[in-house]
Amino acid sequence: MQASVVAQRTVKGAQRINESTSRHSRALAPSSRPDVRRVQLKASEQQQQQSAPVERLQYDKILLTILDSNPYLSDGSRQAISTCADLAKIHNSKVTVLVVDQPGAEGDPTVKLQVINKSLQEAGCEGADILEKSQGSGSVLVGDVADEISADLVLISSEAVHTKQVDANLLAEFVPCPVLLLP
Repeated sequence: MQASVVAQRTVKGAQRINESTSRHSRALAPSSRPDVRRVQLKASEQQQQQSAPVERLQYDKILLTILDSNPYLSDGSRQAISTCADLAKIHNSKVTVLVVDQPGAEGDPTVKLQVINKSLQEAGCEGADILEKSQGSGSVLVGDVADEISADLVLISSEAVHTKQVDANLLAEFVPCPVLLLP
């Protein structure tokens, strides 16, 4: 009785192998269909040479967004700073740091700016511009600043999305360039 139930479940055109095997270890053999042909195409050397070269993305202006209520920065913000510095070195980019102060945040905002400056210098990123803003929605603010400085890339820690400081859907709508969300 069990074999007939299993036989009804097999795929049309497939052959059962070893009917005496257990229910969990059954395998189906691939069907041999004469009406199916496999076609393999390969581009000629001339076609391969004529293909256009792929352009490498170039990030001349990178906007690093810090939305962190911790004045000494969270691990996610520190990772974003480090990644931004590495990308800036690779692409020889100008870095602008947008620090969005949250209403009711505790601590001295100058401490956060000093920590950001020190972290950037330790990562090898010199001469970054730092903008401090405290008004407006985080997502819209990031989009406005990215538009204002003509940013080629926006870096932001995903902690800002998880803590609902920015909305990922609004980032996609308001930011005119690629956004790199870092874990």
